[in-house]
Amino acid sequence: MGHRRRLLVLRQPQLLVLLRPLVRFRPRGLSRPPARSSPRGLSCRVMSTTPERTGTAPGRVRGAARDLRRSTSRVLAWSRVRPVTLTIVALTAVLSILRFALRPVDWGFDPGIEPESGARIAHHWWSTLTSLFVIENGPALLAFLVLAIVAVGAAERVMGSLRTAIAYLVGGIAASFLGLAIDLFEEAYLPGLPLNAPAVDVFSPTAPLIATAVAASGFFSPLWRRRIRLLAVFTAVTLYLYSGGANDLFSLLAIPVGFVLGFALGARRTRGFRLVRSSFHEKRVLLSAIVAITAIGPVIATASGTGAGLLSVYGYLSVDPLSVVDGQVCAFGSPGAPCPGEFDTIADLQGWSGIVALLPLIVLLLAAWGIRGGRRIALSIAVVVNLLIFAGMLYTFAVVEPETVAAIGEVLDADTTDYVWQTLTGVIVGALVPLLVAVALVLFRGAARVSTATRAKRTFVVTVGGTALGVLAVSLVAALLAPGGFRPVVDAAVVLRGLPLRLVPPTLLPSDILEFVPESGLAQALWYLPSLLFWLVLTMAVALVLLNPAAVQDAPDRRRARTVLERGGGDTLSFMSTWRGNSYWFAPQADAAIAYRVRGAIAVTLGGPFGPDHDRPDVAAAFVEFCGAHGWTAVFYSVDTTDGDGYDRLGWQRMPVAEEAVLRLPDWNTAGKKRQDIRTATNRAAREGIAPVWTSWQELSSAQLAQIRDISEAWVADRSLPEMEFTLGGVDELDDPAVRLMLAVHESGRIDAVTSWMPMFGPDGVTGYTLDFMRRRGDSMNGIMEFVIGAAADRMKADGLALLSLSGSPLASTRLDDDAARSNVARLLDLLGSLLEPAYGFRSLLNFKRKFQPEFVPLYAVYPDATVLPALGVALTRCYLPTLTLGQAVRMAGSLREPRPGERAGAR
Repeated sequence: MGHRRRLLVLRQPQLLVLLRPLVRFRPRGLSRPPARSSPRGLSCRVMSTTPERTGTAPGRVRGAARDLRRSTSRVLAWSRVRPVTLTIVALTAVLSILRFALRPVDWGFDPGIEPESGARIAHHWWSTLTSLFVIENGPALLAFLVLAIVAVGAAERVMGSLRTAIAYLVGGIAASFLGLAIDLFEEAYLPGLPLNAPAVDVFSPTAPLIATAVAASGFFSPLWRRRIRLLAVFTAVTLYLYSGGANDLFSLLAIPVGFVLGFALGARRTRGFRLVRSSFHEKRVLLSAIVAITAIGPVIATASGTGAGLLSVYGYLSVDPLSVVDGQVCAFGSPGAPCPGEFDTIADLQGWSGIVALLPLIVLLLAAWGIRGGRRIALSIAVVVNLLIFAGMLYTFAVVEPETVAAIGEVLDADTTDYVWQTLTGVIVGALVPLLVAVALVLFRGAARVSTATRAKRTFVVTVGGTALGVLAVSLVAALLAPGGFRPVVDAAVVLRGLPLRLVPPTLLPSDILEFVPESGLAQALWYLPSLLFWLVLTMAVALVLLNPAAVQDAPDRRRARTVLERGGGDTLSFMSTWRGNSYWFAPQADAAIAYRVRGAIAVTLGGPFGPDHDRPDVAAAFVEFCGAHGWTAVFYSVDTTDGDGYDRLGWQRMPVAEEAVLRLPDWNTAGKKRQDIRTATNRAAREGIAPVWTSWQELSSAQLAQIRDISEAWVADRSLPEMEFTLGGVDELDDPAVRLMLAVHESGRIDAVTSWMPMFGPDGVTGYTLDFMRRRGDSMNGIMEFVIGAAADRMKADGLALLSLSGSPLASTRLDDDAARSNVARLLDLLGSLLEPAYGFRSLLNFKRKFQPEFVPLYAVYPDATVLPALGVALTRCYLPTLTLGQAVRMAGSLREPRPGERAGAR
């Protein structure tokens, strides 16, 4: 591995913030691990974000100089392993700057068309090749250089310099040649429906960048492979549809070229085609990205003017349909106030009106942000807005005449008169885009599971609805009081027909449906201001309902339950009550609470009661009475009934559902033959430079968080079924200050494994931790999980804690083999556990925990009688797999794969 790197302490933020993205990642607070460490003397590094301080001024100066030298050395080290990236960046910067400075001189860099004359000029044979490295304007050059450093640098890291150079040059040239061929085909066979701007004999500078990123995506992990490909596809498609420049066509063609190059250069190949699953977090990220990218598309079309893309019609929608022609207000194609065919002067009536059309974009961007956070109301808002856009585009296509498009195009740009049918076709395609987005949101709505409080939803609806009714009422009354301000003069019937249009941004109104136009100042205010006010209020209402934490449905109850939990008392699963998706019951006469989920007519508890009075015998009985009052049947799930007088008093039946592995920390050590695997894993980790790090989610850097998500997504993508919930946490549950993480971190900064530990609260604070999240990289060393869990046990014992729980393995229990306990539902759960074993490995996980020689404590389901068992089986399935559809359940057994050869346990 060469020399070991030390911790970099940041003392000059202004300088090092610029250098930090270029240096190799190193977790803060992690020093060089010892060459060898004794299992008994294993030490954990605690992550810290507090910078080291030097007391004296000379010491601070020396420290700053030392930090600068280290940063410089890391930048140089980064540069030495990325020669292709630096060459591309330098060549593009130099040739582009020369192009700016020597624009009047033909040095072979000219793209072949002079913007002023549109005439082709002579250029050298090498100008086509050099065009791969020439950017035409300064802002675009800066953006390109940043993207090149990030994208090509990452590609060179995973593919190597030779593959990166081949992907960049071959990808750029191949995509550009394909673009030129398609352009010739369009000119020959589709002259009346141009799909993009004409191409010339030059290459695209962005096509090689996209081709390289797509080719390198096959060398990344499943998480980043999917993200890179989807981002590249959506970006290229959006630019092509909304802008439609020749460069956008080349960039779009770079996607398939990049895929072919990736496979040719040795990218990872999957065995056949199969559905690659994503975690709920990743689904939300992808859905929010789709909503945001398609929302930004119209802005791209507007920035491109009329553009040449198929969806450049959105560029027209940013133009005020009302014009002042020779001093007269009119609208092209309007049946009531049309513009004359010949005129001397023309201007927009209100040039600022296009700003109103940006407000729906802001609403969609806010909705995208809310979807990423799992807010169900944000998803609903995005669906409604996209469906409204779809309906509006269809209506536009139905009422707009080709003559109107030609007239508007002639005013805006004489060249656009040839694109009449392209514009009308673009309206249809433009309607399909929001429809497809809405369909995708509905299909994957299960990823957004955070409900909004009824009061917050009522406030949102009342605010938006009241504003709409208010502005419409004012518009109606004012128009009837001053009908002469419009041309032609309006009556009540005409005003009522056009009243709903006052809520539509004025630039989105098709001029063909305008029966009248405003002339006076009051009439123009009634025309423009209602939509502005409505969309401003809607934007603020969306922001308030999404940004206010109190708007979440279970927020008050969750806070109250958290307070009860932290006062102490409960079982090892009690912290799971703080997770989203639970409902809460609070004992009226005791300081205790129960978390539960209602599925059908069954109220399934998440563990037993918690709080200082959790063990009072009347708590369980009071909860049963509460459920009965609501028509539910209570079932206590995953409870330890050893000391459960409350359950005994119920006189209910019990069924084992899991085995919880518990370690008494005062007696913990790795001595003895039975724990040899743990000692072996610890010694091997020390030899390979892997150290345990005891930390929390909030203390990790963004790069470390990305690694953990990467590990998790790789695990989820390899499953045959979606992520399970209820008593199984995911990445979302790690983001809690009380949850601790034990990581296995290589000295290079790579996280090889991660475990999360939920606190157990007693009257005096935390008394122990329960294992929840446990995942590792597929190529990590053998025994990595034994090492991490052993390090966590050592750390907790050193902190004076009493108990460590390795948690229960759902649907896996040695007591399920007892004939005396095998009821019909027990057999059903046994069968379900067998079916899920290849996908989730619960029984293998149970066997894995035996290596630590724990005490196994049975966890039971306590239920009233056998008549509820069929409904209980369905309820438990819906608790663990809430997004599982009926068709998926039917196909579940057939879709589960067999374990791969060499697949190891302990990587839940």
